[in-house]
Formats: sequence, structure tokens, C-alpha cells
Amino acid sequence: MAQPFGHEKLTVYQKAMHFAMLRSALLNDLARCVAACDHLERGAESIVINIAHASNTWSPKERIVYLGQANGSALECAACLDVLVAKAQLAHDQVCPGKSLLAEIVSMLIAMRRTAADRVCEDHASYRTKNGNLFDHEDLDVYQVTIKLIALLDPLLAKCSCSADLRSKLDKSTTSIVLNIAEGNGRFTGADQSNFYETAYKATIQSASLLDLAGGSRPDAAASVEECRELLRRVAAMLTALSKAVMHE
Repeated sequence: MAQPFGHEKLTVYQKAMHFAMLRSALLNDLARCVAACDHLERGAESIVINIAHASNTWSPKERIVYLGQANGSALECAACLDVLVAKAQLAHDQVCPGKSLLAEIVSMLIAMRRTAADRVCEDHASYRTKNGNLFDHEDLDVYQVTIKLIALLDPLLAKCSCSADLRSKLDKSTTSIVLNIAEGNGRFTGADQSNFYETAYKATIQSASLLDLAGGSRPDAAASVEECRELLRRVAAMLTALSKAVMHE
């Protein structure tokens, strides 16, 4: 029997492989492909690959980088599952096993980073937020407001006579807000966090302009469009405050 690579013996690697298989099963059942699908596909692969790299590098600095990238991808995948629920592509019960598995992976990656000066070793700490959520980014008001926005947008756009290309762009830009908030919150330095929040802010501005284009075709939907605009204004304000706050920590 062939000798396995060192990373293949790691529980966190095996859990990442398990999530990759679970992700494939979820995507196969979707009625339509949205931006979150592609991010979920790539993110699951990134977790696996970066854990393998972290396990097989001798440089502590490089190891921390790989672990950070794996952690960011895990948080991105968790946010993708939230987006798919908000878009009514998956039910909450369908994503719970995947999110719980990702929470285990994140807790192991954080513990591994603490011991990154040594060779990669595993530990497992409980990973629950102060509000009882699985992930820290789920405690953020800006994250919850953006998820609410996405849930409102899909039925609104179904009433508008905008092009499929415009709907696709709005899907991509609003999904980008959510994913950058999630991944940014999981980064290990204030500078990294700020970069992700700034990217989310730019996606928010883009989403606002795309919403103006989409909503202009349906005067009777003006109230719903304005509600979404107000949510985007709140998101922009909170992202600006978050970006400044993490740079001064």
C-alpha cells in the first residue's frame, strides 16, 4: 500500500475533503446557477489545496499564509451557503451540515495558526460566537443586512424587465459584498481586513448603480427598490466604519 502524504493524515484535511464532496452534492441539486455557486466550487478546492501546502512547507511565515488562505476560503464557503439560502436555492436544513463542518475546519485552522512556528499539528477548540452563531462574521450587523438585501432582491428582479446580463451583474456584485465581509472578518491583520472591507464597499456602490438601472423599468416597484437602496446605504456606512476601525486596532 502506498505511503500517504503527511497532509492526508490530518483530520482537518480529511474534513476539507468531506466538505468538497458535500459541496458537489449540494450544487448538483440546484435549480439554477448563481454567482455563489462558482465561489463555492473554487472555495472548497482552495481549502483543500492550502491545507496541503501548509502541511508541507518548512517556513513558519509561509505556513501562516497558507493557513490564512484556507481559513478565508472556509469562511467564504460558509457565506456562499448563506447566499444560496437567501436566494431560496437551498433550504436552511440543507446547508446546516456543511456549515457545521466548515466551523470545525475553521476552529482547527485557527488552532494550527497558533502553533505555526512548529510543524503543523492539530488541535480543536470550540468555535461559537458571543451571539451563539457558528462564525464571527454572522454576528456583524453589516453581514445580516446584506443577507436581507439579497433575499429581497431576487423576487424584486423577477418583476423588473431588466436584461439577464444586468441581473447577473447585480447577483455577482451583491454576492461579492457578502463574501468579502465574511472573508475579511476572518483575516488575521487589520490591513488585510480593511482591504476586504474596501472591496465590499466598492461592490456596494456598484450594486447601488445596477439597482438604479434595474428598478427604473418598474415604477410600480418603487417602494421595494427604495427599501433595497436604503439597505445598501446602511451597508456602505457600516463598511466605512469597519474599515477605519480595524486599521486603528
